[in-house]
Amino acid sequence: MIPASSTTTSSIKVPGLELPVLLNSIIRLQGDSNYTWLHLTAGVKPMLIAKNLKWFEDMIPEFVRVHKSELINPHFVQKYNAYNSTTLEVSLPNKHIVKVSRRRIDAVLIKLKHHRTSLC
Repeated sequence: MIPASSTTTSSIKVPGLELPVLLNSIIRLQGDSNYTWLHLTAGVKPMLIAKNLKWFEDMIPEFVRVHKSELINPHFVQKYNAYNSTTLEVSLPNKHIVKVSRRRIDAVLIKLKHHRTSLC
């Protein structure tokens, strides 16, 4: 399966929706068993999609998997706090704070730092 996002595309065709969703409008994806809640920037209520989080992780590789049930868009990370070596929190818009799984802290920090340097 070819990922829906690449350097040439900036949207993803989501099953159940007629129009593709712009990647820069997705703040985060929240897994809920075999479904995923799609949280967008436009103040729209979260949408429930009949695909699991792994499907989105494979289709949008630039997003960051912070724990078992959360995938975030690094473009919307406002700040992150590493309180110690086992605690990391990421702040997103609307004052939403995501706690990073202990085993994913190093990978998340590397991806976020790489993302920040690629923006400069």
